Amino acid sequence: MTVIKNKWFVSMLFVALLVYVLQRCKVVLPMFINNYLNDILSIPLTLCIILATVRLWKGSVYRLSNLHIGSIVVYFSLYFEVYLPQHNFRYTADIFDLLCYVIGAVIFYLLQEKELI
Repeated sequence: MTVIKNKWFVSMLFVALLVYVLQRCKVVLPMFINNYLNDILSIPLTLCIILATVRLWKGSVYRLSNLHIGSIVVYFSLYFEVYLPQHNFRYTADIFDLLCYVIGAVIFYLLQEKELI
C-alpha cells in the first residue's frame, strides 16, 4: 500500500488543510489548534511523503531510521525557528514549536513501528 492511500496520511492532510482554510477564512480557533496543530502534523506529513518517495526506489518494506526522522526535526527547527524569523516578519521563533516537531516525529515513529504507514 502506498503512503498516499494510507488513511493516516489522508486524515492528517485533511486536518492540516482544514485548519489552514479556517485560518484563511478568519475563523477563530482554539489557541492550540491555531498555533500548534499544523506544526505537529507537518513532521509526519513530510516524513510520509519522503517515505513514499524512497519506497518507490528501495521497495515497500523500507523504513526511515531514527537518524532520518531526527534530521528532519533538526532541519525544521533550524529553518522555521531560527532562519525564517530573522528573514521574514511573518515567522516568529517559538520554543513550543520545537516540542510540536518532536511530538510529530514520535507520532510518525509509532505509526511506522506499528506498520500503519
